[in-house]
Amino acid sequence: MPANLTPQYYEAEKAYKQAKTVEEKISALQEMLSIIPKHKGTEKLQGQLKKKLSKLREEGEKKSKSTSTYNPYRIDKEGAGQIILIGLPNAGKSSVLGALSNAKVNIAEFPFSTGIPLAGMVPHEDVNIQVIDTPPLVVEDVLGEMVGAIQRAEAVVIVIDAGSGEALDQLSSTVDFLEDKRLVREEIPEGVKAFRREDLLVIANKIDLPGAGENLEIINELYPDLRILPISVKIGKGLEEVPRIFFEMLDVIRIYSKIPGKEPDMDAPFVLRRGGTVLEFAQEVHKDLADGLEKARIWGSAKFDGQPVPRDHVLADRDIVELHT
Repeated sequence: MPANLTPQYYEAEKAYKQAKTVEEKISALQEMLSIIPKHKGTEKLQGQLKKKLSKLREEGEKKSKSTSTYNPYRIDKEGAGQIILIGLPNAGKSSVLGALSNAKVNIAEFPFSTGIPLAGMVPHEDVNIQVIDTPPLVVEDVLGEMVGAIQRAEAVVIVIDAGSGEALDQLSSTVDFLEDKRLVREEIPEGVKAFRREDLLVIANKIDLPGAGENLEIINELYPDLRILPISVKIGKGLEEVPRIFFEMLDVIRIYSKIPGKEPDMDAPFVLRRGGTVLEFAQEVHKDLADGLEKARIWGSAKFDGQPVPRDHVLADRDIVELHT
């Protein structure tokens, strides 16, 4: 029986053959398995793909556990979520992170002052958001580890120098790179980690410089599907909006725990993906609670305070939850 493989499959196969890192290969194989026609003619090929995928995952686990293999791009996630800043040389990424966090960034007027990724915690209300500043993007010579870091992040922010005569080129080169590496796509197959254009945020820094307004007019006209946020670190304009927007990009909710008969703990919320349920919250608190969970009471989005809800009840941001086992 013929396999009847689709053009999308061959595109993913090409990406697999060109992949430089384990993460890229795994992503391509996952896509191939997701879109391959499921019939008797492809059973052998499906088996081969699954075998390759299993082997690569084992290889990735061994590398991550190896103390001799240091990857500065693999930064453990902390806080409400991980956001990665990318951009061409002198776009102002480090200045953005330095203005929003206590990270000890190296800010210089010359390019390539950031040699390795640096993480900082950006506060938003009662949570912290992990933001990673990356070395300048040189499209023709991007490390595979950096591609993996972008793929692991929950959100991607492109930083450009709005006052530069090359502002449009900075943006177009970065977007083209993300699409070429299949990190940004129009359609994302099930089980594949990627972003859509509308998921991205473009921080247009240095709007205090001459020519920035004209550059932004052109960029907004040519990229109507991208969210452009004009800011100036130097004069502090627009910075106050950034933490809130970062939080929205993560698409998460904050849930506060309450022990029966006591006041809720409003100082350290648990963070769930939007659409998270009572059971998922219980799993975050403690596995034993989830195993014995019968019901919960919630304050916030409930019809009335202390409303009893089942395990599969979908929670909302800032809900207070009292678990009952």
